[in-house]
Amino acid sequence: MIFNRIARSIFLIMEGLGALVGSAGIVLIYISLLAWLKTGTWPAYDLQMLWADLHLQPPHAEWIGASLSALIPKVECWIAFLIVGGFLFILGFAGDGSLEGS
Repeated sequence: MIFNRIARSIFLIMEGLGALVGSAGIVLIYISLLAWLKTGTWPAYDLQMLWADLHLQPPHAEWIGASLSALIPKVECWIAFLIVGGFLFILGFAGDGSLEGS
């Protein structure tokens, strides 16, 4: 019984976080749209730019022979936020629904 309640709480938190992250993606689309209407060019804001703006440095590893910053995809932030948020929301919703019968 207690494990069922813990699992429901975890899935509810995942569902809420997914909705929050997905909403952040929609807000980013809205802000980009306003900037596009004002300037006439779509502002390119990808994950690599977000990573740099947050002042996060990838770990330095010379033995690999490649830059680890190349592992960060060059995809628009709003797309990444919508995909991750949607995945978390669906996972939380599906997990909570599977516990309804128990």
